[in-house]
Amino acid sequence: MEMEDVNMEPEPVPGFLVDRLRGTPDSREVLREVADRFRWMPENDMLLRGVRFRLVFLHDHVASLGPLNSLQPQYADILVRFLKLLRDKILLVRLAKMDTIVQMLRDLHRRIDEIFRSLDLADSKEMTQWESEWEGGCKSQRSKLTQLLLDTKDRKLVNDVKGGDKKVDELLMCFLVALDSKNLSEEERVLKQRTFDRVAGYRKVKGLHIFDWFIPIESVDFEDEAIDIGTFGVPRRGSWIHDGVRQDVVVKLLFEETGNSADELFLEQLAFWFNLPPHKNILKLHGGCHVNSPPFFVCENAHNGNLGDFFLDESNMPRFWFMFLQLAEGLKFLHDKKIVHGGLKCNNVLVGEDNTVKLADFNFSRIRSLSLGLSENGAKAQSVAVRWKPRELLNQCGSELPRLESDIYSLGMCMIEAHTQEPPFGFINDDEVPKKIDSGEIPSRPEELSDVEWEFISQLCAVDYSTRPTIDEVIVTIRTFGGQTAAGG
Repeated sequence: MEMEDVNMEPEPVPGFLVDRLRGTPDSREVLREVADRFRWMPENDMLLRGVRFRLVFLHDHVASLGPLNSLQPQYADILVRFLKLLRDKILLVRLAKMDTIVQMLRDLHRRIDEIFRSLDLADSKEMTQWESEWEGGCKSQRSKLTQLLLDTKDRKLVNDVKGGDKKVDELLMCFLVALDSKNLSEEERVLKQRTFDRVAGYRKVKGLHIFDWFIPIESVDFEDEAIDIGTFGVPRRGSWIHDGVRQDVVVKLLFEETGNSADELFLEQLAFWFNLPPHKNILKLHGGCHVNSPPFFVCENAHNGNLGDFFLDESNMPRFWFMFLQLAEGLKFLHDKKIVHGGLKCNNVLVGEDNTVKLADFNFSRIRSLSLGLSENGAKAQSVAVRWKPRELLNQCGSELPRLESDIYSLGMCMIEAHTQEPPFGFINDDEVPKKIDSGEIPSRPEELSDVEWEFISQLCAVDYSTRPTIDEVIVTIRTFGGQTAAGG
């Protein structure tokens, strides 16, 4: 008996696990979830389908490569970013973010392009088709948003905003920032101006002030995973989209427990930092938002991590004095302006391009103190931070002003930390450290340091702050150790 020909459907290529999402779902499941979320932002339907179409086309190509191939994590990263973009948002927020959403979707397409090229699929129509459909998708977005706003009453627009009047004011500021942009099309300008007038009129808002440094939350996108835990906030890598340009940044959010009582202090700190003259060894502040909950800063992204991580690579140790000369020059910039850093340790010293040292988190003592009282995270971080603090700080009364000499002590502790690759005083209990500092004890000498180098660091960490060298004297000494050369002498 002859067997009949049977047209067998090919077995689908199994998906792969996306481990950056809760529950580690299968990649095919994530693609389905993405499609389900399109209904949350119907005005972007055409643009969203263009991204998903290309991801579906590539899926089996990437899945068949196996988990060890680098294209699978690249693809998974795009999936995660796409899913995150599709979080439920009210209409007023979607209007405020319309430019950001367009820029983020374009960025996803560019990332997908890289996978096409890696798979030698650059000549396929799926590689370039999205570009011919892009402008149509943008027009559809504007048209549908216009209709959705016409169909929504002023009261609903405002009442749908979670966060009360403060969040509504933030969105109004966001519209004002957008209206000041040169890259806004006339159609978008009219749409945002009309919506601003409607909401401001309904709320009876007059004289809304916009600071030069104001960045709305709708213009930034940041990772869920924190880089570190600080004494007053959590830094995360992200991107800031402004004037049609996407820029890599670090977004630092205050601990949510800090509450409204920190708003005025935060506002002062934003203005202080933003108005500082530029210096190559001071981390640049792009801006921030004082009305968001929680408030946040947006800073330049120092791509090479912090100074502690930098010296974990032993090949960087010959640059030790070169790096600390830069740190000292940044500290001199602050001290010349009578500004006390107040929180100096290696994870607050960042490393940018060309191994350029950048000081961050300076002059935050009041916000840090408030966060310490209200935030469990802040309290934990502060209990560790005591290891870099001199005796006069541990014993000071609340009315005493910070001292420049205290930064010199912390600088010495940073040098010990960088050499030992451990926090000062090693891994003894945090509760025991203040007793050692109060008794005048300093950490043990790292073996690699010469007698002259250790004597210098010991002077920085002197118990009597009046005997510590000034920052100018510190710089002179570091130069004698070869700090003026990129190789560290």
